[in-house]
Amino acid sequence: MAPRPRRTPPPLARRLKALRTAGPRQLTQSSLARFLHVGESTVSSYETGQAAPGDETLRIYATFFATSRSQSNGQLRVLNEDELSGPEREERDSLLGELLRLRDGASSSRAQGRRGTWDFTDDTPVRLVCGKIPAGDVSSLAEPTNPNFTKLLTYADLDAMVELFGHIRAENPSTDVRFMQPDDMSDADLSYHVVVLGGLGWNQTTGSFLALLDDLPVQQVDSDDFPDGEFFTVKIDDGEPRRYVPQKSRNAAFGLVEDVGFFARYPNPYNSATTLTICNGVHSRGVLGAVRLLTNPSLSGRNEEYLATRFQDALKYVVLFRVPINNGKTVTPEIGNPRNRLFEWSDLG
Repeated sequence: MAPRPRRTPPPLARRLKALRTAGPRQLTQSSLARFLHVGESTVSSYETGQAAPGDETLRIYATFFATSRSQSNGQLRVLNEDELSGPEREERDSLLGELLRLRDGASSSRAQGRRGTWDFTDDTPVRLVCGKIPAGDVSSLAEPTNPNFTKLLTYADLDAMVELFGHIRAENPSTDVRFMQPDDMSDADLSYHVVVLGGLGWNQTTGSFLALLDDLPVQQVDSDDFPDGEFFTVKIDDGEPRRYVPQKSRNAAFGLVEDVGFFARYPNPYNSATTLTICNGVHSRGVLGAVRLLTNPSLSGRNEEYLATRFQDALKYVVLFRVPINNGKTVTPEIGNPRNRLFEWSDLG
């Protein structure tokens, strides 16, 4: 099999890496992270294009790399404005202008509808992880002894998985994208870009990842009130956790009219250079809504634009939202509509 071509990081990412590694003042990502006041994983994300630095961070980059005096006797420091000479200040301003143009040019391209959340530019493999339907609930065609055995019939949230798998493959045609169940995941799979579909009940991978996200403000809770799903809670300040639950029609014949969807993007806790994305819901309708948020051709562009504007350079962000159900059909939520947003959070506030 011919090797897959490597994707080239965007211009800003390449320039930032070149500044760090070129010339006599080569730095490790860890060293650079210390005076940028960010984590090493954040520097890595800047150099792969998964995140873009804000104005102040780019100013620190430009000030540091504008003068050889930033590194003296093995010590690293960012000079104050009044310490810079005239030529150093000119070099800083020129470099800052270049970095801002590279960043804002890429942002403009994204705003014009180019690839966003599901574009994995580093060409690292992507793994979609779905739950497994309990043996007592599956079709007889899911039994290995059945001559018409179909393994896909053991997958939970199959509608969401099929839609998202096809979308990610189309966005990343040269990338190794696979779907699997928790028992199929290897150590290597856990270190790739991981997309988890579904909740705690049938997808044990969801619970294992959630347990590693210490600052996640949203919890999913088992309850006898929801035997077919788990509702979400958010602790607001020091008060009682607020519950977010699906809504049923007053007419029992119509059933569920609104589910709750959950979308989260974090650095992968097993490999901070890759990402963890969780698409979840109280029921399968919420999971499908979380997927269609960024796959529906008529709404994904506006939803991407909202996420880019709201969360900007955040490496961690969470959105909890309504997923309407009309006449039995799951409706893609427009996340820019305030009524649809139930809760949102990022590591940038």
